[in-house]
Amino acid sequence: MSLTGTSPGAARRRHLLPGRDLRRFMIGVVLIALVLFGQELYGIATRNSRLPPELRGATAPRNVIVVLDFKPERFHSERVQQYGAFAGRDGALNRIRLRQVSPSRLNELADIPWIAHIEPMK
Repeated sequence: MSLTGTSPGAARRRHLLPGRDLRRFMIGVVLIALVLFGQELYGIATRNSRLPPELRGATAPRNVIVVLDFKPERFHSERVQQYGAFAGRDGALNRIRLRQVSPSRLNELADIPWIAHIEPMK
């Protein structure tokens, strides 16, 4: 034990911990990253809940119905139409039909977190 009342090991550990300012900076960086990438990460993590098993292993372009939990605005419809050929609505405004959606675009479509689910078109 040293004259200050602390062991040399405790003093060494105290120097290894980041200072208060560095901790605040690190927390700020993490919060900014969550704001910028949180929605995308959430979409990727929950992709399988939006994509049914019969579409997960698709090897050829598929015709699908994209279902939203809300009445889509123009932005939503235009964004969904980027993934395949728009084929109209399926009864309700929140059910958008897409034709010829490639397997890779199908996975990208399922990554969008505001889509409720995707159904195969019958």
